[in-house]
This record gives sequence, C-alpha cells and structure tokens, in this order.
Amino acid sequence: MKQFLKNMLSTSEEVSSKRVAGFVALLNAIAIGYISIFKPVPQFVFDGLLMFSGSVLAATVVSNLFQKKD
Repeated sequence: MKQFLKNMLSTSEEVSSKRVAGFVALLNAIAIGYISIFKPVPQFVFDGLLMFSGSVLAATVVSNLFQKKD
C-alpha cells in the first residue's frame, strides 16, 4: 500500500491520474450511497459520480489498448 501511494504521487508511469480520479470518484459514490441510508441525497449526485467514475476508468482502459508496443 505504501508503494502504491508513493507511485500514485510520483511521476512514474505505473499509476495514472485518470485511474486515481476514477477510483476516488467511485469511493465517493460508495460513501454517498451509505450516507443516503440515513439522510436523503439527490439521485443525480450519486448517478453523476458513478458516470464520472465509469467514464474515467473506461478512458484509461481504452488509452492502454491503443498504446504502441515497443
């Protein structure tokens, strides 16, 4: 975990900012889903975070598919 956080904050190629943003958005969506059990949260907030998370993670996958292999 310590190495992952170190790679995430460094300029190495191992951790992508798109993956980090998507993962953080996914964690926020999970937290909002849990909070909504106790307090009403507008549905568009939850849906927007899930759509953002999915699109960022999908963009990472697509960009990795079309990278040139040396």
